[in-house]
Amino acid sequence: MAELSLICLALYTVTSLFVGTRLILRSRRSRGLPEFLIGCTYAVSSGIGYPLTVAAAFLPSRAATLGAMAVGEALIVFGCSCFLLFNAKVFRPKAAWSVPAAALGSLILAVSGFAVVVAFFSTPDAALTTERTRGGTAVFLLALVAGQAWTATEGLRHYKMMRRRLVLGLAEPVVTNRFLLWGLIGLVSVTWNGVVTSYLLAGVNINAHPVPVFAISFGGLISAVCLVLTFMPPAWYVRWLERDRDARALAAV
Repeated sequence: MAELSLICLALYTVTSLFVGTRLILRSRRSRGLPEFLIGCTYAVSSGIGYPLTVAAAFLPSRAATLGAMAVGEALIVFGCSCFLLFNAKVFRPKAAWSVPAAALGSLILAVSGFAVVVAFFSTPDAALTTERTRGGTAVFLLALVAGQAWTATEGLRHYKMMRRRLVLGLAEPVVTNRFLLWGLIGLVSVTWNGVVTSYLLAGVNINAHPVPVFAISFGGLISAVCLVLTFMPPAWYVRWLERDRDARALAAV
């Protein structure tokens, strides 16, 4: 099970880095803030930051371990903060509460991330690291789950609206499906991180227990697939969506 989890997380990491980098490059051409924010979310946080924190424990020197952990955690906080701001700017651009909510979430992520780094630095015994960082990690994950629940809600809400427009021929099937996939990414992430958080708060070793390990594996795999279909859909998938739209149109005649 541990090997399966590692493979799925590696797939999610590589996919996040590739898709995120493509979106950042696209934002440089289009000068679009949403592309830049979501690109940083995946490339910086999932693609670079998280692997650094995992690799930190395997580095040969204490100094290298501490450096990788600090840099990795900072990148994760930055990427997740971009994720919250993306929700505010894309889904609630005119709402007075959206940017302050994203800022508050970012502050919680930064404080809890800093607490994790401090606990890590003050624990020379690697065996005690998980226990010492448990509180900060749990707070970080709770804030992240709240942001992912926001993503799921907004994605599915916009999908419902776009479905009505699609029936009237006022929306493209690829764009409509993109909102559905974005909502599914949010739901999968809430489930995945919610399971991990609950077991973490219960004092369970999440790296050894089969339930959180399976949640991480399955969540990472599904998220990687949805991520590609959302931002880089292959031609066969686009054709399938177009055929489905045409079939619905003929059935309505």
